[in-house]
Amino acid sequence: MILLKDIKDQNKTVRYLSNSLLSGRRANSYLFFGPEGVGRALCAKAFIATLICPEKKIQSEACGVCPACLRIERSEHPDLIWIKPGKNKAIKIDEIRKVKNILNLKPYEASNSVCVIEDAHFMTTAASNALLKVMEEPPGDALFILITSKKELLLETVVSRCSEVKFGSMSVNTVKDIIMEKENSIDEKDAKFLAVFSQGSPGRALEMIKEDISGRKDRIFAMMDMIVKEKNAGCLNWISDHKDKLLEDIEMLIMSSRDAVMYKEGLDDLILDRDIRGYKMLEGYGVDKIQDVLESLINMKLALRGNVNSKLAAQVLPGMLK
Repeated sequence: MILLKDIKDQNKTVRYLSNSLLSGRRANSYLFFGPEGVGRALCAKAFIATLICPEKKIQSEACGVCPACLRIERSEHPDLIWIKPGKNKAIKIDEIRKVKNILNLKPYEASNSVCVIEDAHFMTTAASNALLKVMEEPPGDALFILITSKKELLLETVVSRCSEVKFGSMSVNTVKDIIMEKENSIDEKDAKFLAVFSQGSPGRALEMIKEDISGRKDRIFAMMDMIVKEKNAGCLNWISDHKDKLLEDIEMLIMSSRDAVMYKEGLDDLILDRDIRGYKMLEGYGVDKIQDVLESLINMKLALRGNVNSKLAAQVLPGMLK
């Protein structure tokens, strides 16, 4: 299993968690927050294993091979409760009530019971309030770890009960290496593109591979051509108006537009996606036009993040062009 020392590009986080175990000053509740796909859940399992492992030689590192560690890796340890949102993308109060009942029992094997709530921002208000009551008076020596990419959606009272542990984006080279290690079919050029586009999230990059990245890039280039040609507000043929998918499309278009400007200006060393050089559509447009597109895409991205209706934003992008 992954140990704390194996967590990549999160040195400050790992050091903080290791020191909390070495010093004996472990908190009752932690909030692991940061971008998706950067190792928050892996780090949670490594931290829990370090806490519970009966075979560890030092206080700050699990052995990683004993039955307890392996069951934690599979989320099957009897003293570990791991909650994720269901198909309806909600964590309801009934699940928190079950957690309370389980934690009130004596641990089966370990000295601690642990509850992890992944994507904790999907808790309903009722579930959040129920969790808060449990956190205020934790049964025995129970440990809570909440994992989220959207800390702002959690109740402030819940956040205030937690020791906050921040995770950052990973370096391009680290993400590229992880992609190539996990996916033998990906060459270094595409791996680097995915590392850059995923903004330092190997989890996000690996998900994109399943979606046929080459086909998606072709579609994005075609959409860029359509945006540049469009003069009046109208409906573009977006594959999805789902906010997260639409933001991904826009981010890829922003990246392509930025590379197009670099290509037009002869700054090849600054191009992130080398495929842009073979894109013939660019021959018909000047830098000013492409920069107009880039500015409009950035405005659309900001509007979506400001909770503008995604379908409306997708329809009126051409009208935002100068």
